[in-house]
Amino acid sequence: MGFKKHPILYIILPLCVLAIAASFYRFMVLQDYIVTYEGACDPSAQSCYLACVDDSCSETYYYALVQKRSGDVLAQCGPDITDCEQASVCLESDRDCFIEYCDSSVDSCVGTTNLSPVETSKPEEI
Repeated sequence: MGFKKHPILYIILPLCVLAIAASFYRFMVLQDYIVTYEGACDPSAQSCYLACVDDSCSETYYYALVQKRSGDVLAQCGPDITDCEQASVCLESDRDCFIEYCDSSVDSCVGTTNLSPVETSKPEEI
């Protein structure tokens, strides 16, 4: 009698459990997602973004946006990417990697301003 009275509950509830389990497996076990972070940038060679260390902007630093798969970053650098040289570059072993330099026509940039965003490997649709 339960199925005849509440058929939606018996269909939707198992589908929700499957969707949650599949998402947990993909994101937590396989670590199959792309992360974006600030990577090192040399303003004498690339067109870099400029950011401030504190609110008063007494210290500045240069960066480029790096997008990589989280599994690749963890394999190369471990849990801390701040002191990892491989995190700022795209390696041949990276499945998807994209480094975005500052576009001087859109943003205020520091460094070589005749460069447009450089794509090393186009990310796939996930």
